[in-house]
This record gives sequence, C-alpha cells and structure tokens, in this order.
Amino acid sequence: MQGIPDASVDAYSLSLALKICQRQTVLQEAWRVLKPGGRLIVLEASNIRWSWVHRLYLAYMSLCMPMLGWIATGGDASAYKYLLQGIREFPSAEQLADELSAMGFEDVSFERLSLGIVAIHTARKQRAPAHHSLA
Repeated sequence: MQGIPDASVDAYSLSLALKICQRQTVLQEAWRVLKPGGRLIVLEASNIRWSWVHRLYLAYMSLCMPMLGWIATGGDASAYKYLLQGIREFPSAEQLADELSAMGFEDVSFERLSLGIVAIHTARKQRAPAHHSLA
C-alpha cells in the first residue's frame, strides 16, 4: 500500500488472509510499514499436531464444508472449496514462524488454538541498532 509511509505504524495485524494472497508480498509490506520494534500479529490456519486428527479435520472440511456451504449459499460451494485448498497448502505453524524469522522478524512465537486449526503468530520488527558515540 503506497499510501502508508515506510516505518510508520506500531502494529500490523492480519486474520485468515495469508492463505488467500501472496504471502511473501504481504509480509514484506508489513515489514516496510512497521516502525522498528513494531509488532506483527497474525491469526492464520495451522496444522493440528496429531496427524491422524489433522487428517480427520481435512476429511471433514472436504466432505461436510462444501455441502454446508452449498446449502448456506443456495448452491455455490466454491468459497468453501477455495478455503480447503488454502488450508491444505498453507505451511505449518512452525514453518510460518521460520519464514518470519528468515525475513528478519525477532521474538517470533505462536500459539495454537482450537487444537491447532488456527494459530496466532506474533513477531517484532528489529529495533534500530543503538548508535554508540566515541567520547
């Protein structure tokens, strides 16, 4: 977003958006607009730590959600199919944390919610290095 100046915001928050956009582009934009020490907060799809439970969840999402979506929308389940594709292709909570660290974010952490269906990631843009004067 060119309208927001570089290093001008204290916090940048996203909710369930990274799986439906160009993730790296959005995270680079967050880095650009955050002030040094600014906070990134992301609520996003994640992985259930127990693989058998995760497989059951994906089966539920593939079978039940499109049908419920079709009923709820009067015959259009496309949004629910798109949601499932995003969930399947999205990195694990650990992988997203590693991506944030690789970009230069510090204090990267995450907390799984709802057995891991979603996770809240937090990170901080590096603070400006301290300037030392030679006196």
